[in-house]
Amino acid sequence: MNVKLRVLSAGVLFFLGQTTFAQKTKTDTLPNEKQIEEVVVTGYRTKKADEITQAQSVIGSEEMKQQSNTLSLTNMLQGKAPGVFVQTLSGQPGSAGSITIRGFSNFSNTGALVVIDGQYSSFAQLNALNPSDVESQVILKDAAATAQYGSRAAGGVIVVTTKRGTRGKTNYSFESRYGTSWKVSDKEMNFQMMDAGQKLAWENAIAPQVGNTPWTDAEVAELTALNHNWEKDVLRNSSEESYFFTANGGTDKSLFYYSLGYDSNTGIIQHLNALKRYSARFNFENQLSDKIRIGINSSVQYQQTQNQRDLNNAQNPFNFMYSANPYEPVFLADGSYNPTSAGFPVLEALQRNRSNNSNLRINANIFGEYKFTDWLKFRSSLFNTFAQLKGKSILEPGSYLDVILGLNGQVSQSNNDLYYLTANQRLDFDKKFGLHKVSATAFFEYSTEDTNTMTATGRNYRTPGLDILSNMVTPFATTGGRTQTRRTSLAMLADYNYDSRYILSGSIRRDGSSRFGLDNQYGVFWSASAAWNIAKESFINIPNLNALKLRASYGIAGNDAPIPDYVNQPYVGFGLYGPGATTVVPTTVGNKLLEWEKVKITNFGLDFNYLNRFRGSVEYFINKRSDFLQLIPNATVQGSYTVYDNAGELENKGIEVDLSADVIRKQDWGFQLRGNYSNIKNKILALREGETSRNIGNNNKLEVGEMPYYFRMVRNAGVNPDTGEALYYTTRTTANPGETFYDLPGGRATNVYSTADIQDIKDKSPYPKYFGGFGATFTYKKFSVIADFTYKFGGYAVNNEALNRLDPSQYNTNKSVDAINYWRNPGDTNVLPAPTPDGIWMTDYFLQKTDYIRFRSLNVGYTFDKDFLGEKIPLNSIRVYAQAQNLVLWTKFQGDPEVAVGSGEGNTDVPGSYTLYTYPTQKTVTFGVELQF
Repeated sequence: MNVKLRVLSAGVLFFLGQTTFAQKTKTDTLPNEKQIEEVVVTGYRTKKADEITQAQSVIGSEEMKQQSNTLSLTNMLQGKAPGVFVQTLSGQPGSAGSITIRGFSNFSNTGALVVIDGQYSSFAQLNALNPSDVESQVILKDAAATAQYGSRAAGGVIVVTTKRGTRGKTNYSFESRYGTSWKVSDKEMNFQMMDAGQKLAWENAIAPQVGNTPWTDAEVAELTALNHNWEKDVLRNSSEESYFFTANGGTDKSLFYYSLGYDSNTGIIQHLNALKRYSARFNFENQLSDKIRIGINSSVQYQQTQNQRDLNNAQNPFNFMYSANPYEPVFLADGSYNPTSAGFPVLEALQRNRSNNSNLRINANIFGEYKFTDWLKFRSSLFNTFAQLKGKSILEPGSYLDVILGLNGQVSQSNNDLYYLTANQRLDFDKKFGLHKVSATAFFEYSTEDTNTMTATGRNYRTPGLDILSNMVTPFATTGGRTQTRRTSLAMLADYNYDSRYILSGSIRRDGSSRFGLDNQYGVFWSASAAWNIAKESFINIPNLNALKLRASYGIAGNDAPIPDYVNQPYVGFGLYGPGATTVVPTTVGNKLLEWEKVKITNFGLDFNYLNRFRGSVEYFINKRSDFLQLIPNATVQGSYTVYDNAGELENKGIEVDLSADVIRKQDWGFQLRGNYSNIKNKILALREGETSRNIGNNNKLEVGEMPYYFRMVRNAGVNPDTGEALYYTTRTTANPGETFYDLPGGRATNVYSTADIQDIKDKSPYPKYFGGFGATFTYKKFSVIADFTYKFGGYAVNNEALNRLDPSQYNTNKSVDAINYWRNPGDTNVLPAPTPDGIWMTDYFLQKTDYIRFRSLNVGYTFDKDFLGEKIPLNSIRVYAQAQNLVLWTKFQGDPEVAVGSGEGNTDVPGSYTLYTYPTQKTVTFGVELQF
């Protein structure tokens, strides 16, 4: 076995731009293999595993390879790390998920800090990376881990490390995958849409009650013969392919790595190509002398997507396919697309109303290192990232929507240029004094973020078919903007350990940010932590107990992400006051007293390792968050203007458990079980001054003393079995004319729907009470089977789609077969209300549990090595495999319990709080081959 394969069998190599280290994967070496010393990334520094005092999780490249390469890196984290809740907001290939680390973090839904190879970055750029180029994603969670990143680490930190060269002869690899995917079936999501016969029978049955004219028998027969499934017309099975080539090697003096990659996924929507991604990477390090080392890490990624509309109307293909009736044909008699009762021919729009995006990312990092002595060295690093995001939307002249709007076509183009620069100058000290070891890092860091945006729209085509702005006769709108953010940091990290038995660590960082006012531009963030490895004590006499370590940490991290640039300046924005008025009034006022959001983090942990076969960790944490950055409106008497200010407090606390066991570990056989569990509670301690509660959107609420974003809705009281009327719980005591009150076991109810009866449902929120993942790995010689599951329990979402599938007031759109079960005769129970022209109102009847267990991934593979291939074939190994994703879903939710963003265009409500026809999850099957030579 060559050097590369030996290293990969026991650990995964990492590169952070500052140092080299190995993070052990969840698969140990066999007993007769030489153990490689385990070294782990902890942010700016690296440590041996038994020297760590902080809470973090590592997802290595081998774990990510078990999933489709067109899945985003954020969604690849789902179920992989305790305390890290990933909500798959959209099933579109390459789309980002929502990540919450250790609970709800702020009122602005800002996420964790992303650091890619030492460079501060964004989730958009993270998801533009080719997953095959990524060696690891490390999630930093407690103060000992996050405080080193200071002013932007309050929501946790995701440290992404790309692959690099290894010492030894040059190794080449080529991997190719092909696959397909299709939407998870409605039946698996607990509902079934009506066919033509069922829908026509339902329409005729309720026609007298909703005031419609029933179909004649002849019409029913004619329309039933047209029955078809719109899902098959709008969707298709996707086609997915991936190619990835790498070469790496090196000597004691130099290391190199380069790669080329291409990924494509058409997606499941007709006429669109969901994702194409091209990537290239080159890393090089050279030891110029005993004291000087230099290196470069460069890459380019280019990604293209074609997007569907994500609105709550028929422009959204998923809304359309559930709304159009199965007896309505695809084409009209004249050959044009049928707009159907849904009101819009989405198949025509997918071809003639196009929306394309592209994302270009160029990264170039260089470093130079000077070694004064064996225990003291200086490193200077410069990280550069240029990103360009472009969008183009086309409304072709003569298309259905264009005719309605009367524009003679429209073209909109947007351009967003971003430049990130980070310069880091650091000094590292590492020295042993007998059983004592002292390590320290001091650095000064300067970072910039520059953004230039431009959006332009033109209408009225001069020449048909020329989809550029200069071909538009009528300029409609042009906007642009520029922002600049500057930050400086001065930091010290220090560690002391005695015999890897008693360990102390600390960090302090002073940050300055241009986002804050002159009076508060600087903040200090720090941490202190300690660990005691009890297994190393002489009074512990347990054979084969490799580790039993207690950890504790406390510290403070900050956040400046929720505010835009320049709101700290003493400016006033103006707007018109009153209908048709020319008087101007202030709308937004700057605040030079703004300062960072802060979180005080307390963490206690226990790590254990027995026989190198039974491993695990348990964490308990308490986060106290304060000074949330919020846009605060003033009262009307004060002018109704808004201002960003610091206000609010929140507490997160919870338990995380991560366990793995090598149940069987023999020369030829292996069987491993693993799992993680998180239970997190969130509690609001304060809102804005003088405020005890705040309504968010239509259905959520913030209140002091309660969990964030609990639901507020009219509560369903069932159906009156005598009359078929829907009943609603009420706290009112005086009935309106025509209203009847009923005393039910659950409280007072009324037969009249009123928003005055909206009630707080404090025990239900979008956030699950517990979540995690589990899996197993089975190996026999060169054969392997790897299975992983994810789960969440205790969360809720408002299921708008379920309401639409049952509501008789939406008479002309298709329904689920459950709509047939409505009240018909006195005494009917467990039924829907009797149909009325008003239909079914939104109540907590549609507030459904999003509990689920999903068979997330399965990978089956076999490796042909040299013993099989022989020496004449110039290959070290050939691995063939099949992998599948989202095989089985167990849930009672009527829909997809993961994809719950709802009208993603412009949605600013709570992620996962309601559903409204977003791109669904798919089942995926992929076959691949990997060559090592």
